[in-house]
Amino acid sequence: MRSPHAAESYAARPVLCLFYLVWAPLGPKPVERFVESYLGHQPGTEHTLVVGLKGLPTGHERSPWLEALKPVAHERLEMATDVFDLGSYRQAVDLTDDSRYCFINTETIVLADGWLGHLERNLLAPGVGIVGATGSFETPNRLRPGPLRAMRPGYPGFPNPAVRTNGFALERDLLLSLDWPMPRAKLEAVAIECGDRGITSQVRERDLEALLVGRDGLGYPPESWRESATFRSGQQANLLLADKRTRHYDEAGPLTTHLLEWLAWG
Repeated sequence: MRSPHAAESYAARPVLCLFYLVWAPLGPKPVERFVESYLGHQPGTEHTLVVGLKGLPTGHERSPWLEALKPVAHERLEMATDVFDLGSYRQAVDLTDDSRYCFINTETIVLADGWLGHLERNLLAPGVGIVGATGSFETPNRLRPGPLRAMRPGYPGFPNPAVRTNGFALERDLLLSLDWPMPRAKLEAVAIECGDRGITSQVRERDLEALLVGRDGLGYPPESWRESATFRSGQQANLLLADKRTRHYDEAGPLTTHLLEWLAWG
């Protein structure tokens, strides 16, 4: 059920929904970090913040998460606990009626002013279907070279451009037209993100562009993703949103950094 916590009336609700998923087993600390970053950077566009509560205890035991969310105006949804993040995002669309959506996960942190406006502006450009803060060419088949090793079914060969789903945005009508099942296993969720029938692949099949958006506000098509300095390249100097994988890259030593770049870009 939706629980309103926004200052504006529902009638004045903006067309953009920012959906933030709170996965309780990670604890309240990631929520505190997100809220601090959200309040510390101007979004650059009007929106409604909707928080999906997933796996939280009942009663007073959920107070640490609710306290972490208190500083921000938001609405709340109670989410099913038996699906992965992408299933929660799809469920959120069924529970709301907004025109466009930006989805971010529990460990996402905002890095720059104007971040949400940058994503929305690029999403609204002609011919664009999906935008995200990060993406890569990675595929499980990258690790299976040689003529005697079978390709993993359901995944393209390298390069496999796919927008990562830690922070991405789509229009509602396009989103509803996609084959987007409710993943209940990790491999199912990975396939929805970057498989043959992944979200990015389906969008590009419709002759719509997939862009990565940097803190410079520019939208980069797949042929420029590596040079965009957003994910595992250019010291990630142009990164708009951070998550655990971007932090892993930042904190890794030279050998690990080289391996991560190779996996992402070849």
